[in-house]
Amino acid sequence: MPSLPYPHVCKSIRVLLGCLMLLLACKPSVRQAAQRTNQQESLGKPYVVLVSIDGFRHDYVQQHELKHFKQIAAEGVAATAMVPAFPSKTFPNHYTIATGLYPEHHGIVANTFYDPEKGQTYRIRDREKVEDGSWYGGTPLWVLAEQQGMLAASFFWVGSEADVQGVRPTYYYRYDQSIPNETRVDQVIDWLKMEESQRPHLITLYFSDIDSKGHDFGPGSPELAEALERMDRLIADLDQKLQALDLPVNLIVTSDHGMTLVDQKHPIRLNEMIKLDDFQPAPNGAMYMLYAQDQQKIETAYHQLLPLADRFDVYKKEDIPDYLHFRASNRIGDLLLIAHPPYIITDRPGIFPRSKGEHGYDPHEVEDMHTIFYAKGPAFKKGMLVPAFENIHLYPLIAHILQLTPPPTDGRLEVLKPVLAEENE
Repeated sequence: MPSLPYPHVCKSIRVLLGCLMLLLACKPSVRQAAQRTNQQESLGKPYVVLVSIDGFRHDYVQQHELKHFKQIAAEGVAATAMVPAFPSKTFPNHYTIATGLYPEHHGIVANTFYDPEKGQTYRIRDREKVEDGSWYGGTPLWVLAEQQGMLAASFFWVGSEADVQGVRPTYYYRYDQSIPNETRVDQVIDWLKMEESQRPHLITLYFSDIDSKGHDFGPGSPELAEALERMDRLIADLDQKLQALDLPVNLIVTSDHGMTLVDQKHPIRLNEMIKLDDFQPAPNGAMYMLYAQDQQKIETAYHQLLPLADRFDVYKKEDIPDYLHFRASNRIGDLLLIAHPPYIITDRPGIFPRSKGEHGYDPHEVEDMHTIFYAKGPAFKKGMLVPAFENIHLYPLIAHILQLTPPPTDGRLEVLKPVLAEENE
């Protein structure tokens, strides 16, 4: 009998083990903030899965005949639109939904901003600051839940990676755009299949595809249309899997802002208008903030910009209109510029912007910034369409469904209480 080729067998085993370890290393792992369990009084309470589809404009469902979104509306409630807070950017609005506060009150006033007290600039790609709870005000929904004895989970949401008030969701992921959407959906279902004592009652879920396609190709592109069809199927899959669970789960699908087509050939070149060396700049595409300690430099720049402001509005901080709710934070610039669509503000030479689609404009003036609200589940009425509302009102609605006691916020339960099934009782 010939001897076995042991060296070759061992080598093959080593290769297989190496591949297995590589696969395990590549698989995203959920982080657990602490060994927590639901308190007894939370066990019988409802569940909420809060989904954000970044950059999903208010009219995409009708324009593209997205049948599964329409089915959710028929089986639950929908709004003609949801109005984001100013600026209509990703980080401020995700955190506004999470806290029920305008950006001037929760502190994440833009994707990029300067904090004079810290002497530092917050940028959304700066992982150290993104995960530092000292930047975040308010009480996010997952913090509210955890503080009141209810477990929460997050497969991405602005602020969920940070120790806000020293608290993170019991289960959460660090942001990684490469994780497939289907993996995210499966994790939500796995969380809801956990033992009751360990099962999260609030779950946040985030998808970036629609925003990415809107930026790269524009809101009227075939690439965006294809992405919307895929998202429609994904939401259908999530909905069907939630329905298969024997749990009182409420699904809310929304977004942070809309999208509009921009002029890539004629940007507003701020560097050609004033001397930027005098300021701490915070560029944000459709809006731009300038910070300075010298009041005279602020006055000089303002009066230089005012006669040039044909494609943008310029305000000194104290003159920013009340309806924008954008004055109360020291993180708001001494000068604020808001572009008129389709223009973008830049301090860079050359071609700008590279994106064909953009957001960040005044959502009260630019309807393309408006986004979506769809919801279904035992907490909601069926087949109800409500008028447009501001996103600050989602917080008290979700807290009410989860039977949590919320702190004072800018939102009011009365605005969305008519969508609740209990109103029929």
